[in-house]
Amino acid sequence: MMLAPLRIGFSTVYSWRPHVEHVHFLAQLAERAGHEAFYLTCDADLPTCYTREMRDRPAWLECLQCRAGGVRSYSGQKVTSIGTSAPRDSAQAPAEWAQSSASTLGRFESDADYASAEFQAIAARLQPAVQLSYQAARAWIRDQRLDAVCVFNGRMDATRAIFEAARSLGVRAVSLERTWFSDGLQIYPEETCMGLGSVHRLIGEWKDRPLTEAQARQAATYMARRFLKRNGNEWRAYNLDAMAASWPVQGGGRRVLLIPSSRNEVWGQPDWESGWSDPLVAYDALIDHLGLQPNDLVLRCHPNWGENIGNAGGSYSERHYRDWAVRRGIHVIPSTDKTSTLSLIEQCDAIVVANGSAALEAGTLGKQVIAIAPSIYQEAGFRDDVVRPEQLAGLRLHVDLDAAERSRLQAAIPRQTLRFAYTMVHRVPQYTRYVRAETPARFKYDMAADPQRFIDLLRSGVLRADDEEYADDARAEDEVLARIARHDWAGLLDQAEPDFAHFEDVQRRPMFRPIDTVRQWMRIGDR
Repeated sequence: MMLAPLRIGFSTVYSWRPHVEHVHFLAQLAERAGHEAFYLTCDADLPTCYTREMRDRPAWLECLQCRAGGVRSYSGQKVTSIGTSAPRDSAQAPAEWAQSSASTLGRFESDADYASAEFQAIAARLQPAVQLSYQAARAWIRDQRLDAVCVFNGRMDATRAIFEAARSLGVRAVSLERTWFSDGLQIYPEETCMGLGSVHRLIGEWKDRPLTEAQARQAATYMARRFLKRNGNEWRAYNLDAMAASWPVQGGGRRVLLIPSSRNEVWGQPDWESGWSDPLVAYDALIDHLGLQPNDLVLRCHPNWGENIGNAGGSYSERHYRDWAVRRGIHVIPSTDKTSTLSLIEQCDAIVVANGSAALEAGTLGKQVIAIAPSIYQEAGFRDDVVRPEQLAGLRLHVDLDAAERSRLQAAIPRQTLRFAYTMVHRVPQYTRYVRAETPARFKYDMAADPQRFIDLLRSGVLRADDEEYADDARAEDEVLARIARHDWAGLLDQAEPDFAHFEDVQRRPMFRPIDTVRQWMRIGDR
């Protein structure tokens, strides 16, 4: 039976690179396959927004820059403004939709931080923008008779409102974001960009299937880039100028590295909620259960905490963890310290993480990864879960196990990490062979990409693996894993330059093309 063409809505309220061109790429694919694309944008309609709250710049300047780089610079047709749609809907948006943005803007960490007047004030300033966006999106969806809505992010204030507007009307909602290593597109059906449902399902489905030689080499390349500090296409690459250092504590019987994450990045996201009231409660319980002494532990503060994101530094997080460590007599490495986190991972027996990406390096090296919170690698098979207090009883340090069991685990963990890396980079993202990053903000596109993959996702609401090939046995993995065991990072690195012969830019409308010449010298996203 012939299915009717879809009427698809696209929205990118914030014109951060590269998200607007990602949206326009998908819209072009859809139109090429006979479907219709419609856009919702902000023409300086919101009383404030995440971008304006993040930086100390005049509102008119922030809005001018955002409008110049927005969807109207790519398409002059079927574009609706939030300001013209909102007055025709009276639905009310819950106050909590503004709180995730407030959490990130203030970079809050403790329960006391979230109970503060500062947090409440930021959320209150954003709530009118959430309300306006929700009403506008509902009117837009009805006016254009949309079958599906693809919205950038879906977590932050106005983007959350647009995502929820689609769901409130029974319209398929998908979120769009950049991917971890930049190639491809992160497209989650019926989940915001922080959703873990599709990720858990795909990681779990593929963790027991061997990789082909090409897949294993490709996965190892991503790992090698991190070990060689050549992972510059990640949105935030840390510790690139770090220096190797010896383990900083003497006399301990074990070496356990605590690598905390920033609570504000996942606060209020149900999929990421831990069974612990605070990560420090989990740390205390782990220390007691494993019988650890202060000189068995090192706390490495996240390098991110030493950097500003917009106007906000990471002092709330650093103080929360540093004060706890000082009380317990545990050695602390500050966020601004140049000590290489990787060198500490190489020397430790185990790392304790919430959901940080340091687990990738640790797993590659066969180290024990103890996780106290949900994460993208939760179903990958290489971490020990203590996400809830009741899971603690079964936890043992690998270094305390007998030699045969230690050997088995040291072989199994890198294999599962390799498979996770491939699935997270080449199966969860879509169009990985057609959307390629030259830099974190500059992309090339192969317009030969099949639109049907995106259309099927919209119709079914199910994320399919972008690559469904796998090997019959593990021999190809074995060869790559042997090279990983030798730390042959240079040999594992894919030296071939990307072939962009069939790739092209997603072009703005002619009068807007000079924007890209100027923007390449400007800050990107939340910098």
